[in-house]
Amino acid sequence: MLENALWMLILMALTAYVGMLLFKKQPKWVWFVVLVELALVCRFILIYVVYANGTEASGTDGLIYHQVAKDVANQLRTGTPIWGIKYEYTWYTVLVGLQYFVLGVNRYAASFINAFLAILSGFFLTGIAVNLKFSFKKSGLLGLAYLFMPSMMVWTTDTRKESITFFISILIWYMALRVLKERDWSNVRLGAYIAGICLLLWVSTLLRIYMLYTLGGGLLVGLFFHYLKTRRRLILYFGAAIMATCLIVTYCTVLSNMRDYHALPIDRSQGGDEDINEEVDSILKVIIQKNIPGSINGFLTKPHLENVPSITDIAGNYFAVTVVRLEMVLWYICMIFAIFGILDTILKWDPYLIGILAFIVSYSLINALVSENVGETYFRYRAAIVAPILLFADYRPFLSSLKGFITGKART
Repeated sequence: MLENALWMLILMALTAYVGMLLFKKQPKWVWFVVLVELALVCRFILIYVVYANGTEASGTDGLIYHQVAKDVANQLRTGTPIWGIKYEYTWYTVLVGLQYFVLGVNRYAASFINAFLAILSGFFLTGIAVNLKFSFKKSGLLGLAYLFMPSMMVWTTDTRKESITFFISILIWYMALRVLKERDWSNVRLGAYIAGICLLLWVSTLLRIYMLYTLGGGLLVGLFFHYLKTRRRLILYFGAAIMATCLIVTYCTVLSNMRDYHALPIDRSQGGDEDINEEVDSILKVIIQKNIPGSINGFLTKPHLENVPSITDIAGNYFAVTVVRLEMVLWYICMIFAIFGILDTILKWDPYLIGILAFIVSYSLINALVSENVGETYFRYRAAIVAPILLFADYRPFLSSLKGFITGKART
């Protein structure tokens, strides 16, 4: 219990420190950080609720990853080098296994780290909004909405890979925006940021195999339009680095890991696939058999309100069912507002936000086509686009831009 208390106190202190570093120049930043601390405490409480029956009996994917991470730690203790580690499902289990090897097996601590990564995601999402010239009030509300969303709390408090996946995705977009915005940085600093983005693209691929193409593709789209708008030579170097990373990681990581990737809909009915061509043909066969419009609608809107009570993890829990239904209503409203934000982005032809929009579209299409057609699955996989959707979820800029176009006083 003392060890867990120390973990929580240290992470709360780090939260305050990071919040101060990022936002100390903003008005009323202290109140914002205090509310973020509250979001962290809520996650700590939820962790204890989830593990009420013990850390070796609670959770689905999170429990599986925990068990695999313990095996990874045992391999390290027997002298196996990290590059020789055998693991299943996802590279996230190796990260947790390293933690267990160094600090001892403690699923609470692994969950505390995930909770902290979620808090950092909220900070960097707020930072993106600030750098896009949103007011700090709007930026802070956006970040807090993300952090206090009930489903986001659930996905980021267990020993699942969602927390680190969301964090890396948001951090990549934050770093990319800084590269585009900061004109006075040295070439060394710019190069370090670009190299960091390329490294994070590789790590994101190890966590979720198709993230390379959704994130990398979104960045390339944004950089293409940014170059057309500014003609900056840096953008060419940036784009070349992203393209080279996508090609190298495809050859060295994607193709070698595709055969046993558990989330892809491989058709094994004919006895199993033998090479990459058959792997791709199998995936395409599954996709072709899908009702594509229905799958896209399901990814964006499921679980529908009438189906929420049948979600396995919350069936029979009236409070949880009510919370999820309320969140789904708010999500529908958010998507409606986001339509106006997307239209405003197109009217202003903002390269960065167009890149994020390309990420949202590509990620949604991939998951709609390859994910299992189950509301619970869509609900969890959709969580990766919650943060970028929030950046668009405001109807007021569009109405202001529309008014400007009508009156001849359009702002860019």
